[in-house]
Amino acid sequence: MNDVNTTATGGTSIPENTQLVQLHDEAAAAASAPDLHERVRELTARVLHERRMALNDIRELVVAISSGVGSGLTSRGGEMKDGLKQAIAGLDEAVGSAAQAASYTLREAATQGQSFKDNELKASLEQLRDLEGQIVEALKQAASQSGGKLKEELGYLSDHLIISGTRTGEQVREALQQLANGVKASGAAGRAGLSESASTATERLSLVASGILEALSDSLKRQSERLRS
Repeated sequence: MNDVNTTATGGTSIPENTQLVQLHDEAAAAASAPDLHERVRELTARVLHERRMALNDIRELVVAISSGVGSGLTSRGGEMKDGLKQAIAGLDEAVGSAAQAASYTLREAATQGQSFKDNELKASLEQLRDLEGQIVEALKQAASQSGGKLKEELGYLSDHLIISGTRTGEQVREALQQLANGVKASGAAGRAGLSESASTATERLSLVASGILEALSDSLKRQSERLRS
């Protein structure tokens, strides 16, 4: 998908991409709603649920929604700082829920004995792992392509999330931990009754998730050390 581009006036606009244009406009309209957090959460969840966009399109989704909300707040004279904070919190909540659902799908597939190619399995789990970073990078991108107060507040939000983390990051780490602990949902008793192929699939899923979780933990530790230095 295409990215959001900067206009000559310092605002943001979306290239000729129907889905992104529609998403941008819906986000701008949501800025007039009394509950911006809920409106953006519902919008993001609906887009992901209807598969108009997928988790691997997360950067484009975040840029379109954040710039759309920013445009809406600017046009109606809304409080930019609080409005963007509400909107990104709603988006974060919806993406986190979608990430957990994706991890459940992997787990169910494994317990049903679906075979995985190691590279495909690793790519799927790494995509989940990287969602938090994608959200932050998308906000930075939207800030760099914006101007005025919108640029300032988007930059502040991205910096804040680097330190505080996101709801998506919390949910992804929880999901990876469940997978790494041997696909908890199946339970020890349940696994005893699994077919050989299902047992092998769950074990492979657990091992790959464990490695990715360990790498993520190391990355978070290094980040924390950099912040303290």
